[in-house]
Amino acid sequence: MALGTVATVDAADPSVGTVAELESGKTYPYNDKEFSSKGLKVGDSVTYDIDYTVDNPIATNLQKYVPTTTEITTPVDGPFNVSNGETLKVKGGGVIKGNVVINSANLIVEDGGSVEGDVSVTNQGNVVARKGGIIKGSLNINHASTMKVVNKGVIKGNVVINNANRLIIGNENGGGILTGTITIERVRRVSITATSTINCA
Repeated sequence: MALGTVATVDAADPSVGTVAELESGKTYPYNDKEFSSKGLKVGDSVTYDIDYTVDNPIATNLQKYVPTTTEITTPVDGPFNVSNGETLKVKGGGVIKGNVVINSANLIVEDGGSVEGDVSVTNQGNVVARKGGIIKGSLNINHASTMKVVNKGVIKGNVVINNANRLIIGNENGGGILTGTITIERVRRVSITATSTINCA
């Protein structure tokens, strides 16, 4: 299950259109014969099923959801399990002292926030470290939509990616920093800027 928004709907046949993947912004076609009965429209947040292993992925089984966000701005003990469209933001003075598991959800570590344990992504979630956010443990991705380390975001531990849709290290706002090893089995698209540093600590 992936997360995104309805980008376009075919006026003549609402069962087809496009969805924009959360975080990466990549647009994919959808095909859902029950779309009209679900009350969905352009701009709605949705979960959907998608097979990134095929050459031309198509989103199916769109379901409307209301995103929920939890912000961590003080030190807290883990572990944390985040699932079903939820977003966990660790920012400012926020510190998670423990592991985090992401399942069809989002982890955003930003503005000096940090995760001191390991992070695991089990099913098409998104992990973002940006604006000085730090993941101090290892990052293990079994199946993810997007891993994004940008704008002075840092991952200090080792990164293992078994299957992911997009790997983004650095963007127009600044480079990402990875100081551990990286092991990749399968990633559909990779973007790395010259302002990023990898395994240079």
